[in-house]
Amino acid sequence: MTRWTGTLLLALVTGALLTGCAPDASEPTPTPSFSSDEDAFAAAEATYRAYVDALNEARADDAASPAPIDFLSGEALETELETARQLDDLGLTVRGDTRIAAVTPVERTGNDTVTIEVCLDSADTMIYDTNGDDVTPPTRETRLRLTVDVTRIGDTLAIVRSDRTSEEPC
Repeated sequence: MTRWTGTLLLALVTGALLTGCAPDASEPTPTPSFSSDEDAFAAAEATYRAYVDALNEARADDAASPAPIDFLSGEALETELETARQLDDLGLTVRGDTRIAAVTPVERTGNDTVTIEVCLDSADTMIYDTNGDDVTPPTRETRLRLTVDVTRIGDTLAIVRSDRTSEEPC
């Protein structure tokens, strides 16, 4: 694998891990007004954990429901769709489970947006080419620190943005 391909591969997988979630419109999850910051942060964390669960299930079974993209909205949805297209174009598949190592509350803006910091552990994920060969970059970072925005959209919560917080692993 060339250096460019390895770099692109690492960027694609990192991009896939940085996306967030919004519940499927066909299966809305009612979201009451938050009575406290603690309730808001707990709901944001639960939303992100539901997304990661759906992502892990989809890696094991393409027909899993809900699908990870059912949880996406805005920038996070656009990023996920582009990453999926690029992985497909390269004939690459990600297998294995991503885990949430830690979640830290950051900020609540009004009653609509909550920001959390997530430590995402992808040590158990691998990348495979069309021949089934493991092409996971050996130098990839397996723990990423992300800043995630969760926003109320109608009666549901949606992860609308997820960015790498720093180059330092968590």
